[in-house]
Amino acid sequence: MADHEMLTDIDGPMLADAFPSEYRSSAISAGEAVAAALAPKQWTETFSVHAEGQSVLIPARLHFASERLRLNEHDDAWRFARALQTRSNDGFERQRAARDLLLDLEPWGAPFIIALIGEYVVEILEDLFNALTPDLERTLGAFIVENGAYWATTKRRVTSYWNEYYRSSRPGELRRAYRRNEYVGFKLTDRLDLAAFGSATTASG
Repeated sequence: MADHEMLTDIDGPMLADAFPSEYRSSAISAGEAVAAALAPKQWTETFSVHAEGQSVLIPARLHFASERLRLNEHDDAWRFARALQTRSNDGFERQRAARDLLLDLEPWGAPFIIALIGEYVVEILEDLFNALTPDLERTLGAFIVENGAYWATTKRRVTSYWNEYYRSSRPGELRRAYRRNEYVGFKLTDRLDLAAFGSATTASG
């Protein structure tokens, strides 16, 4: 996923690079609030995608010491901070942050949602699928068209995680098994392929 060097010293301006430059002031405020909540021992890599026609650098994972930020939802920076919290090492926090981001997703937030599709927490995938509306599909579809190679990688990850975690269950595991055409990850990618390109990959089996 990551395509840049390992980062251990993370600050607000660095985290603000995850957003297009027109939002720089709010993004730096968000980045500083998030950086203050990170664990002292911190490491991450970034991956590069395009959002609103600009190259941005999204953290692969952020290790938080606290979920509490010195922001509230009335601050302009709050939405950007919630986007960064979708990169949390805590899956529950990723889920809560994604739910907030999905309430009014703007194009700059699309890479954070697409990144979650390429991960393994089925409950988050179900939230994303249930949140799909025509407007949300258009926003995510536009990002996919702009980032075709990244989308192809995301779909390969969906397949890999299904094979590893959800295709079958082992004795004693609580995870349920899903047939390919039942698995929400494939339902998501089909819907978004349709939104972006007018056709979907048929999941069968």
